[in-house]
Amino acid sequence: MSPKTQQEKERMHSVPYRELVGGLQFLAQCTRPDIAYAVNAVSSFCGNPGEAHWTAAKRILRYLQGTKSLGLVFRKESDAAFEGFSDADWGNDPDSRRSVTGYLFQFGGGSVSWSSRKQPTVALSTMEAEYMALSAASQEALWWRGFRAELLGRKEPITIYCDNRSTICLAEKEIGYSPRSKHIDVRHHFVREQLENHTIELKYICSGNQKADALTKPVHGQLKTVFGISEIHS
Repeated sequence: MSPKTQQEKERMHSVPYRELVGGLQFLAQCTRPDIAYAVNAVSSFCGNPGEAHWTAAKRILRYLQGTKSLGLVFRKESDAAFEGFSDADWGNDPDSRRSVTGYLFQFGGGSVSWSSRKQPTVALSTMEAEYMALSAASQEALWWRGFRAELLGRKEPITIYCDNRSTICLAEKEIGYSPRSKHIDVRHHFVREQLENHTIELKYICSGNQKADALTKPVHGQLKTVFGISEIHS
């Protein structure tokens, strides 16, 4: 889908693709988790965008135009539980075969932190991809636990939901090192340390209820419900 002829390349050089994607990234990271996956996808082609990528980026703009009355809402009567969701889509990228990490943290019924990004290395199994995503989520949870303790004086572990039982078993050391897991980079075992320090706790959730799924692949459904987005302007 990237330009192949000199004429196509010159045409795309005149298009403000990087500027548009940069603006979309700000929204995706700060106020609109519902476009995080789409923006992550179009940002992968900033080095050599084609007409199809430009069309996709403009489609995100049209979506924002049609949903400009929506925003994150935190409700006083909502459960004050702070919880996280971690997910990965194995081998999502058809070119590099790298997976996509998605995590989401919510408080007061609304989303406070989220991420959708390509993993730095190729995962050899679904379990490995999910484990790498869980490590990234646990790093984020460590910061939020400190913030919550300072704000509310609460130091209990933050719950992270994962929809892969093998990944949970690996993190909790129920699965020892094996040919399937011994090659996993040491840095991804950060999640084990956080479990031992009671910074986080892991719970299984079925894939149908996994909110972070919307950050790893195109999802049709009620994105507003998943991320805690509601009408804020008439």
